Amino acid sequence: MISPLRAEEATPTEAANDDASVQEPAQVKKDSSYGFGYNNGLTFKQQMSRFGLQTEDLDRTEFVRGFMDALDNKEPANGQEALNNAMLALRNQIQEREKVLAAENLLKATEFLESNKERQGVVTTESGLQYEVLKSGDGESYNDEENTKFLVNYKGSLMDGTEFDSSPEGSPVTMTLNVVPGFREALTTMPTGAKWKIFLKPELGYGEQRRSAQLAPNSLLIFEVELVEMQKPAPRPKAVSKPIQIPQIPTPGE
Repeated sequence: MISPLRAEEATPTEAANDDASVQEPAQVKKDSSYGFGYNNGLTFKQQMSRFGLQTEDLDRTEFVRGFMDALDNKEPANGQEALNNAMLALRNQIQEREKVLAAENLLKATEFLESNKERQGVVTTESGLQYEVLKSGDGESYNDEENTKFLVNYKGSLMDGTEFDSSPEGSPVTMTLNVVPGFREALTTMPTGAKWKIFLKPELGYGEQRRSAQLAPNSLLIFEVELVEMQKPAPRPKAVSKPIQIPQIPTPGE
């Protein structure tokens, strides 16, 4: 979450030397007010897009009115009960819309995969994961060793080519097996050094769960994955038991 008062890591000395220190109070009020609105809008969008809320679902005039009424500690304009009923009705509308979208996306994913599996070089595993080898690897593969970490370059996209996630350019990221099932299957199957393009049917990805504005329910996920290195956990040191102390038998006369 972005703090509305954060000044992009500027130190007090740096802030005193920039143009902000000489602005007129009226301009500061105008610009900072926009900043508050913008930062809160970003946070609101990030939170609510995960539930399928779209900007078209909002009346912008009423949204700002409600926001300002809350800041002024006013009661809801139409009463709390009416507000609760409206929010419930919107939730029901969104849920129905998401159900329709999920069914449409599942059909599109199924049709895509049926066609894709016929392409030369595409392999379909028992789980339904599809992959094609972009670069062979001659390193070792995963051998069920617990706590193994994987150094990976990757890029994730949707069927229409929209990129939704990627590792930084030239900087592979460290992953565990706490990833979606299809990605986990690829990591535990491909040899080190290999680069695969994998196609995840919805149940091997996020399923019916919406993850963001881009990742709708039953989205088919496409990843380019390069397994750079596997990092195995250091072996645990063997416990060294203390030598058994054998009591001495006293000799006669002691």
